[in-house]
Amino acid sequence: MADEIGDGDAITYAARFYAAVADGQSVRAAHNLGRAAVELAGLPDHELPTLACASDVDPSTTFLVKPPQ
Repeated sequence: MADEIGDGDAITYAARFYAAVADGQSVRAAHNLGRAAVELAGLPDHELPTLACASDVDPSTTFLVKPPQ
């Protein structure tokens, strides 16, 4: 997080982020969906979640779960 974030915002972000990861989305897509969920819920901290990764990692092509066939 770029700064302190409210509990409701953090819960909303985390729930959508991990649901997207579990659905086979890339880490970047999951992050974007988490931020969108916070914004759509009308919560004030939607810009605070940031995605950080190593310079040799592309979160757009990083998948933690293989999508179901």
